[in-house]
Amino acid sequence: MPESAYLLDSFDEEDCTYCDGDLVTGSYKDNDAIVCDDCGTPAVQLW
Repeated sequence: MPESAYLLDSFDEEDCTYCDGDLVTGSYKDNDAIVCDDCGTPAVQLW
């Protein structure tokens, strides 16, 4: 597993700090990221 995937997986299912949503693996502005499944705010973004 690449280090970037390990980093993203370590945040998956954490609580969003902006709302009551959960953080999930996804994308933000075409970059791999951890985003809130409720409000869409990115918590981690990799370039």
